Amino acid sequence: MKDIKYQAAPLWLTTEYLEPILRKYKKDEGLSITKLDIKPATKRGDNYASVMTRISVDFTLSTKETEHGLYIVKTSHESDPFTAGIMSQYDVYNTEMLMYEKVLPKLTELLKEIGDTDKLFADTIHVDYKHSAIIFEDLAVLKFVTPDRLVGMDEAQTMLTLKKLGKMHATAAVLNEREPGFLTKLQRGIFNRQTSGFAPFFEGVIEACADFAGECASLGSYYKNKLLKLKSHVMEYGTRSFDPCQDDFLTLNHGDIWTNNVMLRYEYCDGIDERSATGRIIKDILLIDFQFSAWTSPALDLHYFFQTSLPLEFKLHREAELVKYYHGFLSETLRLLHYKGHIPSLHEFTVQVESHRFYAVATSLVCQALLINDKTDEADFNIVMGTGERSDAFRRLLYTNKRIQDNAIAFLPYFDRKGLLDVTK
Repeated sequence: MKDIKYQAAPLWLTTEYLEPILRKYKKDEGLSITKLDIKPATKRGDNYASVMTRISVDFTLSTKETEHGLYIVKTSHESDPFTAGIMSQYDVYNTEMLMYEKVLPKLTELLKEIGDTDKLFADTIHVDYKHSAIIFEDLAVLKFVTPDRLVGMDEAQTMLTLKKLGKMHATAAVLNEREPGFLTKLQRGIFNRQTSGFAPFFEGVIEACADFAGECASLGSYYKNKLLKLKSHVMEYGTRSFDPCQDDFLTLNHGDIWTNNVMLRYEYCDGIDERSATGRIIKDILLIDFQFSAWTSPALDLHYFFQTSLPLEFKLHREAELVKYYHGFLSETLRLLHYKGHIPSLHEFTVQVESHRFYAVATSLVCQALLINDKTDEADFNIVMGTGERSDAFRRLLYTNKRIQDNAIAFLPYFDRKGLLDVTK
């Protein structure tokens, strides 16, 4: 069995660094760390935009009592100029630090205002702008786990995620209404008008999809040729899909809402092994990772979530049902918070979802191929986003995944019937 490859923890993450942070968090100036254990929190292929580190800390309080704490430290790729250079174009670290320090706590307070005790996010321990780092509670301590990204979401997980997402979108719209301009400055989603740093990746994977289509008996040269023509336009069309349409309901999108950015907590029946999928009931989910949060139509989050995280049959046959379910929580939370703007009807919102449909093309054919990649030896950001033979080979490798192949076979005709594969002015 091959060794699992992990990202290295930052060198500055030491006892001397953490002690004053824990003293402030615990409100105890006499706190002293007695033991610190640092381990990587994610393996290669699970996270491309940041480094995740799990820290285990033993400390003594002023009262001489001892405690044990588990925390997650999220940091930038400071030692990798290539990754740091691309990510800086998207301002991902400043965006997420702002989210965890100021935005998410305010959204939580808005829910409390209407008596809603639903927890949407992990608690923030510390935000460090110097090191582009965030420390927050380790949800594993509370029995939260990440779903299997290679399998995707089941029905219960999907519905609970949509419920939390609806509440996040509603509270964000109300927050920006009460503090005008506070959230609208967040504009650097995966597609945006400031940069196209991800162009080699999107264009390269579209070409890989075209190559697969050309070799696939049920697709063939018709789809290969369409995709090759679309390749040089995918960034512009993706950016247009991010642009708000007239009369859109707008809010702050999560920006990267998929299986790995949701944490789940289960309740198990007596005597059931927690490693088993049977005998368990999902009790809660929390949303994590807000590096690409951006002010636009919430339809973008829905397209991204549906295409990257749900089974094929859900995407093909249950989208309308899922949109309706989400819309119920969005509209109800807006009403309870006395939102003064226009609350879209279900029909109006369904039209809005359709008007941003090209984002489903980009996330279905490109993002999903990377996110559920099961061959991670070459899953390095420099290869994923780079140019050259190794990058081209990796992108072709993405389309050897049977789930991705089945997805392309099902959705390329669907997108084509909607005219989404056509090159237009």
